[in-house]
Amino acid sequence: MLSKQNRLQKDREFSKVFRSSRPFFAGNIVVRAMKRPDSKPSRFGFVISNKIDKRATRRNALKRRLRSSVRELLPLKDGFNVVIMVKQNYPFPYQFDEIKEDVKEALIKSQVLL
Repeated sequence: MLSKQNRLQKDREFSKVFRSSRPFFAGNIVVRAMKRPDSKPSRFGFVISNKIDKRATRRNALKRRLRSSVRELLPLKDGFNVVIMVKQNYPFPYQFDEIKEDVKEALIKSQVLL
């Protein structure tokens, strides 16, 4: 689990990121990053649609692996709100290394990770 200071929690925070950012693609991951005016630690949110998998247990397992990959990459540049989405399902059982590489590549493209 990410610490509370590194989590996007409210719907309006997610909506603001969707409105004011452009997508960056890497593998099966889409990242939207928005620069915040303050320099507080970056915050992350995760979105996995029902279209990816109808089973909540699989979506939650994928979300746990995404959170864990971001936690391993911390600390990142400060002052960003980031939403990470899955555009296509990974084959089950999920390979953590593959997911982590996609997240890392997408964060580099969005300039949140150098």
